[in-house]
Amino acid sequence: MGDQYRVEIFDLWQYLCKTAYEPLIRCRIDFSKHIDEYILRDAVTLSFNAVPLISCCFESTSGPPRWLKKDFTGEDIVFLVEEEKDSERQINRLLSSNIDFASEAQLKIFLIRNDTCDTACIIINHMICDTAGFKEYLYILSSIYNGINNSDHISLPEYNSRGICTLFADMTIKEKVNILSSRYDAYKRSSLRKQKGVSFNSRSTSPLIINTTLSRNDFQQILTYAQINEVTINDIIMTSFARSYCHISGIEHILLPCTMDLRRHASSEKIVIGNLSTNCMCHIQVNKNDNFADTIKQVSSQMNYHKSNRYILKSVMLWYLAARLLPFRFLRKHFTDIVNIPLVSFTNLGIINRELLTFADDNIKSIYLTASIKPSPYLQLTASTYNGTCTLGCNIYGSNADRKWVENLLDKVCAEMKSLDIIAAGM
Repeated sequence: MGDQYRVEIFDLWQYLCKTAYEPLIRCRIDFSKHIDEYILRDAVTLSFNAVPLISCCFESTSGPPRWLKKDFTGEDIVFLVEEEKDSERQINRLLSSNIDFASEAQLKIFLIRNDTCDTACIIINHMICDTAGFKEYLYILSSIYNGINNSDHISLPEYNSRGICTLFADMTIKEKVNILSSRYDAYKRSSLRKQKGVSFNSRSTSPLIINTTLSRNDFQQILTYAQINEVTINDIIMTSFARSYCHISGIEHILLPCTMDLRRHASSEKIVIGNLSTNCMCHIQVNKNDNFADTIKQVSSQMNYHKSNRYILKSVMLWYLAARLLPFRFLRKHFTDIVNIPLVSFTNLGIINRELLTFADDNIKSIYLTASIKPSPYLQLTASTYNGTCTLGCNIYGSNADRKWVENLLDKVCAEMKSLDIIAAGM
């Protein structure tokens, strides 16, 4: 098997996260009309040229873990279903579907159809790619779909290596040693052990995908605040989340991990549909009388530090060495001893490019990305942006009471951002 079927180190990382939750990325697209399911199936099959692992299964029960090439096609991935009376309940059920990594293709697409339009629920194995890679895959898929639909010549994208070596290719040995010997600790193991997660009282295991969308006007106000105060949207959402979570939980300090795309450190400009991201940590103190400006100063300064140097690569290098030197059976047995999976976290899934993601016409009404469904005590806030609006979400296993708790948290996060004084530049 060639390089395109090689098990990369972050494939193992995501797979071993199954001890806590299913590593899946999800996308919902609401169309203004029907799309052609037959063309979509053909487009998915052709997309294997760029992402061959979608048509594979993951074998980890005997010998070293490996990707096994299968004969899946778009027929095995795209499912057309008729809309039920309670369509939102149906969408929640399909969007929360899991993938059996050992027996199914690594992508599922459900088209929920009513008389006038479709809604697509797309689920992909996080072992295949991170959210930056997933967006690139969606752009490729839509490009192939449009080519078939318009009877144009289809230029199939080539496979590009998924390996992390592109992050270190232009480093000298001295630079690598400096990173490994630095005191930078992206995961702060001792602090993570003290992190307080959510504690839902119910034993319900119902998957709940919970989100809210900031309107174009509200999001524009947040953008204006960011520009005036020289902070990022990420800083603002993290600050709002930290303040809201601390106020609800009755705590005054939170260690909040944030996912960071490492492609800025890559030596190649080629598109990588793989996992090239890691967590950076922010220690955030939220005292009772602190205002928003007090908190965002902490967040912004720490995030700027993480982005301004290559020390963030230390955790990647350490995991690379561990995955290469230690047997898989040892990693599987001791993963939770080696790695502390954050209980509360934030990830910005990024901006979805409206011009690159089109199917036949500009017929997408709304779209958002979201992540894994977390059991208690885990909680993750996600954000994704499309066409000037921002969708925030938390996916949990829980009851209706737990849903209300999460909805209250999201309301408070939005209220923090909506109350920003865009005139004050008090940073």
